Amino acid sequence: MNGSPEAPILTCLRLLKALDLSRRGKMRAAQSLLVAEETAPENLVELHALAALVTREGDYPRALRLWRMLLERDPRHAEAGRMIASIELWQSRPPWVRYVPAGAAALAVVIIALVVIFSGGSPPPPARTAPRPPPVLSPAGSSQAPAAPQTITVPGANKRRQGP
Repeated sequence: MNGSPEAPILTCLRLLKALDLSRRGKMRAAQSLLVAEETAPENLVELHALAALVTREGDYPRALRLWRMLLERDPRHAEAGRMIASIELWQSRPPWVRYVPAGAAALAVVIIALVVIFSGGSPPPPARTAPRPPPVLSPAGSSQAPAAPQTITVPGANKRRQGP
């Protein structure tokens, strides 16, 4: 890294542009903005950013090399140590472990389907609501008396006002 006063600003701008590219899914372009292929940046911040981009892309062997390089340059770098441990653990697991979450989701769907089938297959009863009175229909030849119309009384409506 050169010692010019513009170097930190240029590094910051390059990192911002790489972040923007990675958010738009252009991982290779973001990586190439930080460093040429198969080399590592001199700046620790750029090396960290590159290692994170490569990890996000899924190139775990290359990411592991970059994280180890970062840890060699800065032995107290906590994230580098965590990422190395995580990637090594991921690579040590058998390939079928990657499909466990999808298998668990499929098993849950099967269990729910079995519960619905063996419970009679009917949905739960609807929530109870207040019963509505049946409509009163009186055909022309009916012997039923028509229902009396409902009256609404308003308190104080029938009082007369006393004049002054």
